[in-house]
Amino acid sequence: MKRLFGGKTEKPVAPTLSEATDTANKRGGVLDEKIRALDKQLLDFKNQLKSTRPGPAQNRIKQRALQILKQKRMYEGQRDQLSGVVWNMEQAAFASENVQTAIHVVDAMKASTGALKEQMQKVQIDDIEDTMDDMADLLEDTNEINEALSRNYALEEDIDEAELDDELAAIDEQLQLEAELGESETPAYLQDEEPAPAEVTEPAAVPVAAGGEQVDEFGLPVHA
Repeated sequence: MKRLFGGKTEKPVAPTLSEATDTANKRGGVLDEKIRALDKQLLDFKNQLKSTRPGPAQNRIKQRALQILKQKRMYEGQRDQLSGVVWNMEQAAFASENVQTAIHVVDAMKASTGALKEQMQKVQIDDIEDTMDDMADLLEDTNEINEALSRNYALEEDIDEAELDDELAAIDEQLQLEAELGESETPAYLQDEEPAPAEVTEPAAVPVAAGGEQVDEFGLPVHA
């Protein structure tokens, strides 16, 4: 039916740059193998020329060597052209990868920009400035509270230089007095009052009898 009515034929899928580069590299490898084989033949001809005397036989060897050399030059030219093609395809592939990378970067930047715009809609600059002003006011109030709490009302703030000089002179006199008394002596204002003198008790009188003999309190004689 397709032959009769001319049905649509499917177009072959074009190879990618990577596939084309691989094919060209494989073709280049085949050419390298052929060139190495021709080099081996040329080396054999060279050895034959060394061992052959000049004449028709040597000329035939030279003719065959010239044909092999021409074939080698042809393969080398094809290899060089193929190397140029591979280089161009690699450059094209590199450029294509750069374009794909740029597309991905642009898509990512667009998505990030959209998300950033949505987030910025939730933020108001005026609100931020008002918040910072409120924070500054609160910090200032806190500093005033701390100053009020740390104020010491027990100290006399109005002290002139004359009072300071008098205080320093008194301290100097006190230090001189302590130096004169010595470290081991106690200042007069720290010494205790002098103790009262102890009373002296006299022994009680011993009774004496009429005959001059000592007796006790009951009138009995006391023997020494």
